[in-house]
Formats: sequence, structure tokens, C-alpha cells
Amino acid sequence: MDKGSARDVALDPRWLPHTYDAGGSMLTSVFVPHEQHSELTFLSDEHFQNRFPKVTHQASAINAEAAQAAKAPIHFIFHTAFCCSTLMLRALEIPGRTFGLKEPDVLINLANRFIRRDDASNRERLRLVLRLLQRPFQAGETIIVKPTNFANRLILPVLETCPDSRAVQLYSDVRTLLRSLLKRGMWGRIWGRKLFQSAASWSSIDLGYSEEERFILTDLQALALGWLLQIHQFGEVAKRMGSRVMLIDSEEFLANPAATLLEVGRLFELDLGASAVAKIANGPAFAKHSKFSDRTYGQADRAADHNAAESAHHEELEMVVKWLEAVAAHLGVDLTPAASAGVSRT
Repeated sequence: MDKGSARDVALDPRWLPHTYDAGGSMLTSVFVPHEQHSELTFLSDEHFQNRFPKVTHQASAINAEAAQAAKAPIHFIFHTAFCCSTLMLRALEIPGRTFGLKEPDVLINLANRFIRRDDASNRERLRLVLRLLQRPFQAGETIIVKPTNFANRLILPVLETCPDSRAVQLYSDVRTLLRSLLKRGMWGRIWGRKLFQSAASWSSIDLGYSEEERFILTDLQALALGWLLQIHQFGEVAKRMGSRVMLIDSEEFLANPAATLLEVGRLFELDLGASAVAKIANGPAFAKHSKFSDRTYGQADRAADHNAAESAHHEELEMVVKWLEAVAAHLGVDLTPAASAGVSRT
């Protein structure tokens, strides 16, 4: 391991930007060797478990050296959660050609800053982090970053900061997301309320709810609203960014993985041919659980999980989906981002 000087942190892609301090002047980096990335579900403290060294430097000192670092093309997979984004990233990881970064903690740190204030200082912090994420491990690699959906506040700032970058916006319908969270019990319901609280704090939609009305929402109602706010944002981004953004329904991705990966490969300029994507679609990425690689998990397993959640919670799901449709109609908000953006792809 390099000693972790500001220059080391700026030039060596093993030093991953991790978090800014409260004042925003100090940047902590974590040393993650190339071979360890595949073993980590996400690039977060929860998964690092204190196994990787960290150093903290003045961000300005790192920035002064960063221009000398190698630079690769960088593209993004944004998502609405539990819609196969990790699967898509794994499918697109081709040794020597692409390298995936799975939910770096630093992006949620930045998103929270942008929720409070989108100003020149935070734009500069974002610019530095994106420059550091662009460093390849091998010459000729393309970097693909999949942020957590709690960092979706950053979508437009990221694409504005990186004008050559493109993005997939991957989403599911609301029922699929609700079932996914129901499978996770109490913690899934808590997660859903957190998503709503986060998205509502910066969304362009004014739901018009008082604090009391928010408090009495059920867990699934809160999650459904969080989903709707994300869908609306995806439509806004697609309308503004045009051909730089591709909207993909996760159901379409699972039904036609090879065709979808071929389109994403073209978007990201990965030069993937039909035979290459067919091999990926029939390979281990689609036969294993995206987050638990030791667990066999194909389409039949996924369908069985969803059917079990549907059977156990059918009445509640029906009520919440119909309620959300009424809310969306009242607000004049589309239930698909493609409709909101005025594009044909669903």
C-alpha cells in the first residue's frame, strides 16, 4: 500500500474518495485494492467493516494533484432501488474493458450537501470526486458508477459536471418496489419511509401534505410516494438531457437482457456485439443473486419471491397502488418517466 499522501490519494485508483468532513474542506479516502471490489457488495462503511485503511487530507491538496491522474470515460446507472441495477452493473463488468463502482459512500455524502445547498463550493467538491472516480485500474477501461438511489439528487449536477458522460435511469413499477420492500420486513418498511423523507426534501413536486398528514401515512404509502417522486425526476432528467440518458424498465431488462445490454453498450460506447451480450445474458450474472454471489437466483426464484410477497400482502398492495394512482392523477404526475419526458421508450 502507498503511504497515503495527498499525491498518492490523487493518483492511485485504489484510494477511493469516501467522505467529506462536516466543513467540507477535508476529504477522507479509503484504500480498496482492485481485487477487493468484487468481494464488496457496496463501497460503504457497512461493507468495509474497518478492514481497509483510511487517510484524510485537505481536499485542496488532493485537487492540486488530481489533474495528473489517468482519466477514463465514466458513465452512470441511476435507479429507483430494487430494480436490478446491481445486476446490470455486474453484467456490464468486463475485465480490462469496464470497471464498476457500486454505491460509493461519498456520493450520498455529496447528495446530502446538495439537498441543503447547491452552490459553487459543493459543485467543486462534486467535480473533484468525479475526477477521482474516473481513474482506471487499467488503460482503456471505462468506469461505470452505480450510486445509491439516495444520491439521486446528484443526477443533474453529475451530468452537468461530466458533459461526455451518459446515464441509464433504471426503474420498476411501484408494485414491484413495494413487494421488494415487504420481503424485507420491518427494516424494509423503515427504509421506505427514509426514502420518502429524503426524496420529498428536494423534489420539484409539492405534495401539499402537512407534517401531521405525513406522519399518518402508512409505510407503503410513504414508499409509494418516494417512488413517484423518483419517477417524476427521471422524466425531468430525460427531457432535459435527451439522448445522453436512457430510460429502462427493469421488467423489460429481465425479459430481454441481451437486447437491453446491447443498447446500454451502445449508449456507453462499449463496443459490445450481439454474441458478447448473448453470452453475458446466459452467464453467471443472471444465474446468481446480484448481492449474494454464492446464492443461485434466476428469474424463477425472483418470480417466486415476488409471488410470495404478493400473496401475503395482496389487499394492502391493491389499496396502496390504487391510492397512488389517484394521487398521481390529482397532481398531474405521470406514472412512467417516459411519459413525463415525452419519449417513446418505456
